[in-house]
Parts: sequence; structure tokens; C-alpha cells
Amino acid sequence: MGGEEKEEKEQQHAEETATQEEHAASASTAAAAEGAEGNGEEKTAEELLEIGGAFLQEGKYEDAIRIYKEILKRRPTLPTLAKACNDCGVAYASLEQYELAVKFFNAAADLREYLIDDGISVFQNLARVYSLLGDEQKAERNRQIAENLRKEFIRRNKEIQQMFSQF
Repeated sequence: MGGEEKEEKEQQHAEETATQEEHAASASTAAAAEGAEGNGEEKTAEELLEIGGAFLQEGKYEDAIRIYKEILKRRPTLPTLAKACNDCGVAYASLEQYELAVKFFNAAADLREYLIDDGISVFQNLARVYSLLGDEQKAERNRQIAENLRKEFIRRNKEIQQMFSQF
């Protein structure tokens, strides 16, 4: 077997292995989404949020949306609800279903105090979607809200750091 032929077979094997690993990871994520097998345990909304995030990262937007909608049915904690709404908006935006994305982003915006970044990402997401929809006025308004929230977030963090530095 010549050097080129051997190299080609090694490349083919590497690609097959990568594909198998990708399918295995996807299958395990899908199985996790279905709940604990055989013992009747149902995933919590927080566990589902992690699974939805994995689908989102894998580009499996329809699966992510299915998971986020399941979370909404479970009456989750407000922080989980806020994150699920934002992430569902991201999934819809990725599918170019911008009107649905806006609805979920607006729901997340209403819950922004429960998000770790105080809703900065929600308003940035809204700005991007409105820009894609050609509504630059709404896009700019949401960019400004995101910027104001970012400045306030930084100010509060500095204030907190100063408070703790006294100890």
C-alpha cells in the first residue's frame, strides 16, 4: 500500500470515527431529554434547560424549541423561565422565524431581573432580530437599552467589589 493510499485510509477512518462520536453524543443528549430510562423519573425544568442548551449548541434548533416549550409547561422557577424564553428566542432566530423569536425575547425581557446578565443579552438579541427585520428604529432602541443595562451592571459590580474589599 502506497503512502498516499495509506494516508487516505487513515483520513477516512478519522472521519468515520468523528461521525460515530457525533452520533453517539447526539443520541445521549436525545436520550437524556426523554428522561431517566426505566425508572420513571422525570427531568426537572433546570435539567431540561441544560439539555435544551446542548441542542442549541449542536444547531438542533427544533429539538431545543421542543425542550424549551416543555419547560414552559412545568411552571419553572422564574430564572429558569427567563433563560428558557431567551434561549427559545435564539433558536427561533436561528431558524429565521423572527416574529416568534421577538415574542420569546420580549417574554424574557419582562423577566430580565432573573437573568444572570440582567437582560443585556435579551436586548442585544432583540436588536439583532429587529435589524434583520429591517426595523432599525426598534433595533437601535434595544441596543441602547442593552448598553444602559451594561453600564448599570458594571457600576453595581464595582460598588459590590468596593463593599467586599473593606473586609
